[in-house]
Amino acid sequence: MESQETESSTRRSKFDVDFRAIHSAIHPSDIRDTDRVLGRIRRRDSAAGEFISIRVWKLSPLGVELVQPEGEQTFQKGDQVDLEITLAGQRTRFEGLVVDLVETAESIELLGIRLSKRSEEGLPQDDRRRATRWLCSDEFLPTCMAPTPGRFDDFVYFQIRDISTDGMQLVCSLRNKFLIAGMRLRIIAVFPMGSVTNLQVEITRVGITSIGGKDKLVVGARFIELSGFARQAIGQYLIQFGDVESLEALRSEGLAPKSVSLGVDFYILKSEQDYLEVLELRRLSHSLDGNLKFEVSAFDMGDINDARARIVVGKYRGKVVATARVRYNELDEPLEHEAHVVWPKELPRRDQIIEVSRVATHPDYRRNDLLAALFRFSCQNCVQPERPWVVVSCLDHMVPFYKKIGFHQTGLRHTEPIWKDDRVLNIMIVNISEMVLGRDVNPLYWNMLWKDLADLLMEQQAVTPTGLDKVRLLAYRSLSPVVDFLAKVRRPKRKKTK
Repeated sequence: MESQETESSTRRSKFDVDFRAIHSAIHPSDIRDTDRVLGRIRRRDSAAGEFISIRVWKLSPLGVELVQPEGEQTFQKGDQVDLEITLAGQRTRFEGLVVDLVETAESIELLGIRLSKRSEEGLPQDDRRRATRWLCSDEFLPTCMAPTPGRFDDFVYFQIRDISTDGMQLVCSLRNKFLIAGMRLRIIAVFPMGSVTNLQVEITRVGITSIGGKDKLVVGARFIELSGFARQAIGQYLIQFGDVESLEALRSEGLAPKSVSLGVDFYILKSEQDYLEVLELRRLSHSLDGNLKFEVSAFDMGDINDARARIVVGKYRGKVVATARVRYNELDEPLEHEAHVVWPKELPRRDQIIEVSRVATHPDYRRNDLLAALFRFSCQNCVQPERPWVVVSCLDHMVPFYKKIGFHQTGLRHTEPIWKDDRVLNIMIVNISEMVLGRDVNPLYWNMLWKDLADLLMEQQAVTPTGLDKVRLLAYRSLSPVVDFLAKVRRPKRKKTK
C-alpha cells in the first residue's frame, strides 16, 4: 500500500506542478456561485460520444476543477477531454487534459483540468487578428470596464494595451477568474481627452504576463461590432497617443479621427534640422500635386525670404507635416509678391500687411483639419494690431475655398519660375478683424476655422464686435452641430480589402 501511494504521488507530480503553480498565481477561492456555471465533459478519443453534465468546483482562465462524476463514466489522470463551459448563458468549448485527481476534506474527488486550447468546432479558421496593431502609449493608456459574467454588481476593470480594427489586447487583475475564451462582453471604454464609447467584444484568448514586475491577466478580444462613433474615438486616440505613422494608415482601416490637428504640435521654426524638413515637405507637396516643371532638390524650394521670415512648423511624431512662411515688411521693403507684380496703391501699405506664402501640407494628412489648424495657429501667433491685413496667393482651384473663409481676390496673378506655366497663382487679401467676426465668411467655414480664434481675440479685446456682428456670430454658432455632422459624413470611408 505504501509503495502504491509513493508511485501515485510520483505520477501526479509530473502533471500537477504547472497546474498548481497557475492556481497559486491567480489565487482562486471556492466559488460559491458556481451553481450558475454549467459544465459538460467527454473523453476526446470518443468524439462521437455524448457529453455528460459535470459540476464545476473552481474556475480560472487557464484551468478548471470539476467534481468527479459518479457511476461508470469516470476520468483518470492523463485523460484528454473535450469540455463545455456555460457561464452567464454563454457556452464555450475547450480541449483539456486531466492533470490531477484530488480528494477534498469533504471526501469529494476533484478533477484538475488544464485548458489546452479552445475547440475549433463552430469557430473561424483563424481567430488571430490580421489587421495592423497599434500600441497604446504607456503614459496615456485607455481604460475600460465590463460587468463580471455570472456575478451581480461586480465589474472587471481593464487597461487597453494595443488596438486594431479587429480587436484589442486587454490586461486586468489576476483575480478575474470568470474570463474564458469564447465569452462575450459589453464594455465601456474611456480614452484620454474624454472620449467614451460602448464596445462589444468576444474573448479569443487568455494568458498571464508580467507588466512592471507584477503578474497580470492578458485578454485578447475581438470586436463583434464597431460603430462609427467608436471608430472615430479609437482613431482620435491613436492619432494623438498611439504609434501611428500617418493619417492614411488609419483611413485605410476605417479609423479616421475627427481631428488630426490635436496630434500635431505647431511652433515657429527654431532648428536647422526643422528647416531642412520644411524644404523637403515643400518639395514633396508640390511635386505630388504636379506643380513643378522638372525634378528639383529640396534646397530649390527655399529662397532669400526664408532668411528673414517666420516659418510656422507643424510636427506629428517628430515629422514635419505642415508649414507656412510669414513675413512682416517695412514700408520701404518690397513684398515677396512684388517680385512678380506691381502692387496697386489702392491696396493696403506694406507695413499694414502680413504676407503668408509657401504653405504646404503632407499628402498623407490632408482631407482633415490640418490646413485649418495651420491657419489658426498662424493667425493667432502672428497677428499684430498694426497689421490688420493678410495677403496670400493660391492656385485657381483653391480660390473658392479662400473666398469661403473670408479672402477677396485682388485681381493680381503671377507664376513661379519652377512651376508649370499653367499653374497661375492668385493674390488674395483679407482683413483679419472682419474675417474672425464672420463678415463675408461662409458660416460653416467660420465654425470650422475661426470660431475659436474669434473667442480668443474678443476675450483679449483685440477685436470689438458691433451689435450686428454679435447677432451674426450668434446665428453662425447655431450651425456648429451641422458642421460636426458634415465633417462626419464627408470623412473618407474605409477601403475594402479583398
